[in-house]
Amino acid sequence: MAFINDDIINEIRNNTDIVEVISNYVPLTKKGKNYFGVCPFHDDHSPSMSVDPVKQIYKCFSCGAGGNVFTFVMNYENIEFVQAVKLLGSRLGINISGIKDSSKVNNKEYNAYEIAAKYYQNNIYTSLGKKAIDYLEQRKIDKETIKKFGIGLALKDNKLTSMLIQKGYSINELINLGLANDNNTDFFLNRIIFPIHNLNGKVIAFSGRIYNTSSENKYVNTKETSIFKKGSILYNYHNAKSTLKKNDYIIVMEGFLDVIRASTIGINNCVATLGTAITKEHINLLKKISDNIILCFDGDAAGEKATITCIQMLSEIGISPKIIRLKEDLDPDEYILKYGSSAFESQIKNPLSVTDFNLTILKNGKNLTEIDDIAKYINEVLKALVKEEDLIKVDIILNKLSKEYNITYNSLNEKYQSLLKQNVKVKKEEVKQEIKKEQRPKQHIIACKSLIYYMLKYDEVINMVENRVSYMPDAKYRNLSNEIIYYYHKYGTLKEADFYTHLINNNPKLLETMQEIEILNINEQYSQEAIDDYILAITKANLKEREKNLKNKIDEEVDIMKKAEIANSKFNIKINGGIYDRRN
Repeated sequence: MAFINDDIINEIRNNTDIVEVISNYVPLTKKGKNYFGVCPFHDDHSPSMSVDPVKQIYKCFSCGAGGNVFTFVMNYENIEFVQAVKLLGSRLGINISGIKDSSKVNNKEYNAYEIAAKYYQNNIYTSLGKKAIDYLEQRKIDKETIKKFGIGLALKDNKLTSMLIQKGYSINELINLGLANDNNTDFFLNRIIFPIHNLNGKVIAFSGRIYNTSSENKYVNTKETSIFKKGSILYNYHNAKSTLKKNDYIIVMEGFLDVIRASTIGINNCVATLGTAITKEHINLLKKISDNIILCFDGDAAGEKATITCIQMLSEIGISPKIIRLKEDLDPDEYILKYGSSAFESQIKNPLSVTDFNLTILKNGKNLTEIDDIAKYINEVLKALVKEEDLIKVDIILNKLSKEYNITYNSLNEKYQSLLKQNVKVKKEEVKQEIKKEQRPKQHIIACKSLIYYMLKYDEVINMVENRVSYMPDAKYRNLSNEIIYYYHKYGTLKEADFYTHLINNNPKLLETMQEIEILNINEQYSQEAIDDYILAITKANLKEREKNLKNKIDEEVDIMKKAEIANSKFNIKINGGIYDRRN
C-alpha cells in the first residue's frame, strides 16, 4: 500500500482523460455515449471493453477487468500504483513530490538488507573472495554474472552484526530480520551469498551456499520475516517484468541458480519459486506479468508433481501453459551445463502443450509391450482427449495411436465419441447441480450486489443502506458496502473513478469485488420498490441465519430451561421474518 497525498492524486485523475490515455494503448470506437475497444487483459477478439468518458472508468464485460485510469495503466504496464501516478502526473506536468514510496513503511528493515548486500558484495572482490570467485567461475558463473545478480560473500569474522549494531540496530532486530544469531554472531558465515529481491527490486533475503567446506546443508536461507514471505516472492521477477512485452512468454523455474544459468546464455525472462510449492500469490503474479507461461521445473519426480499442480492452478484462472520436461532428472542449470545453450533454446522453442504433457505422464509405470498396459494406456489417453478442444490435435493423436499400436482409427474414434457423449452428459448434470446450488443463496446475493451497484451511483442509496441494512450476510459485499459508507461520510459524495483510487491506495483487496459489481447487467436507474425488495431479501437471509444459529445452540444446550429460552427466541425470529413490513 502506498501513502499518497489525496489532493495530488485527485488533481492528476481529474485532469486526465481516460479515453485519451486508453486510446494510446488500444484503438477505441465511439458507440453511443461510450467508447469500445478490444480488452488487452484477456484474449479478446471482439471489442468487449467499454470506456465511459463521463464517469472516467472502463470495464470489460467478458473478463471483468475494470477501474479508472490508474488501474488501467498499472495493469497494462505491469507497474505499481505509485509508478502509475508518477507516469500520469508527468504527462500533465503536475508536481508529485508529495508521493512517498510505500517501502518506507519498512525503511529500517530494507536499509539493513541494503547494507548487508553491499557488505557481502564488497567481500567477494577482496583478496579473501578469490576462492569464492574461483568456485563460481568453475561453475561457469563469470564476473559479469556475479555483478548482475549481486552475488556476494559472507566471511568468518562476524563483522556484519557489529557494523549494523553501530548503525543503531539492536541484536533483537537483527535476529528478527534473519541477519544475526542470539549469540551476537552473523547468521551467514563462510558462504557465497545470493540476494533475493522483492517485486520492486529491494533486497529482502539471502541464500548462502557453502563453497570451500563440506556440510549437510549446502544452502542456508533467510527465515521468513516482516518483509520476506517466501510464498509471495518470485525470484528475478523485478528484472523479468522489465524485459517483457505484453505478449512475451515467461519461464517459471524452481531454483535461483536455474534462473542465473539461463541468464548466462541470454535468456532473461525467467523467474523461480525458490524451491517452494507454487502458491496462489505466485499464480497471481504470473498472471499480472504475462498470459504466456512456460513451466520448466526440475526433471525429477518432484518437478513433475510440481508441474501438474501448477497446471491445475493456472487452469483455474483460464491459462493453459506450455511445459518443458528435461531428461535424466536434470534441473535447468545442470541441463544447460551438460547439453549447452542450443539444446535448451530448442526446448523453449518446442515446449509441450498441456495435452502432450498429460499423454507423456500417462506412460509412467506402464510396460508398453504388454497388452494389458497398452489397453490401459490407450483408454486413459482417450479419456484425456475428451478435454482437448482442438479437434485437429485429437485427430492427429488418434491417427498416431492407430499406427503405433496397430489399432484401426475407426475403433479408436468410436470409443472417443462414446466417451465424449458421456462427458457431455456429466457436464450437463454438473451444470444443473451448480445451478441448483447457486439458486439457494441467489436471492440475497443478488440483493447485496444490486444494492452496492446503486450505492456506487446514487448517494441517496448509500443513506438507505446505512439506515436500513444492519448487516450484509456475505463478507466480501459487507466489506465493500462498509467502505463505501466510510468514503461517503469522509468526502460527502462518491464518484466511482475516485473511489477506485481510494481502494487502490487504501484497500486493494476490495478491487476485485468492485469490478464484479461494475459489470452487472441491470438498469442504470433504480426504483424505490426494487431497493425495498433487495433490503427485504437481505433481512430475511439474516433472520434465517440467526434462526439456524439458534437451532444449533438448542442442539448443543443441555439445560432444559435455557433450551426453552433459545427456542422462544427462535420462534420470535420466525414470526418477525414472516410479518416484516417494508419501510420507505
